[in-house]
Amino acid sequence: MPEDRRMHQLPTPRGGGVAIALALLLASAWLGPTAAAFALGLGVTAGAGLLDDLRPLPALAKLLLQALGAVPLALALPVLPGELGIALGGLLAWALVMVAVNFWNFMDGSNGMAASQALLVGAAAALLAAGDGPTAWLGAATAAACLGFLPFNVPRARVFLGDVGSHALGYAVAGIGLLARSSGVAGPATLLLLPSAFLLDAGLTLAWRLARRQRVWRAHREHLYQRAIAPGGSHMPVLCAYAAWTVAASLLAWATSGEPAGRQLAWLAATLAAGACVYGWSVRRWPLMEASPGMESAR
Repeated sequence: MPEDRRMHQLPTPRGGGVAIALALLLASAWLGPTAAAFALGLGVTAGAGLLDDLRPLPALAKLLLQALGAVPLALALPVLPGELGIALGGLLAWALVMVAVNFWNFMDGSNGMAASQALLVGAAAALLAAGDGPTAWLGAATAAACLGFLPFNVPRARVFLGDVGSHALGYAVAGIGLLARSSGVAGPATLLLLPSAFLLDAGLTLAWRLARRQRVWRAHREHLYQRAIAPGGSHMPVLCAYAAWTVAASLLAWATSGEPAGRQLAWLAATLAAGACVYGWSVRRWPLMEASPGMESAR
């Protein structure tokens, strides 16, 4: 239902992202040895989002279900096997899944934003990983699922993703990165360029809220994209601006994919530094809107 702190004016159904979750579950059958782990984790993670869409869960219960869903994929695709040990590699992989799921959930507050970013990340990863079947397949499947959903969500939202959709997309993005890292088709710095728009907005906003000792599990309207739309701006220009960033970051990832790891890391650091400067300049331009207790994510 609409209210003064949400970004829509008409009652709108949520949970449409269940179609994306089902499409990704179907696509997981072609992921080879990782298929069962991906499907199991996706089912738990997206299922937690669906439960929350139907009847809001306590924040802790939701977080625990997310954490449980991240375990199968982390065990199947530890980030650094043979380098820092399976245990630490698995922990890093688990953290990546948790970050991706929650960041996609945080950023699902504007028409088409979460689905368009997952589409671009998936398509870019599929092109970068053309030599690795499972990674390219999951990237293409994620992009295709988002492409099927977006006509119902932009330019006017007739249905929202809901947590089931944002959880599924975040999980898929993490899965793409872990598959690519496991097969060696791309380095970590290159892969982090693809979702850098969400990493910057969600990460810097979360850090700012933590610095002010706010309850970060409560919904709010402090993300950069929300600030841009809140004064009366249109959803589409903001969506296009984020898409342009991701396209540029994807081109940079492609151009630097063959360079040494140190140089890739330098390009990633430069990109994040530039994004942080843009974020700092932009937050001064738009007013800050505080969250109210129990508020749902803005739409």
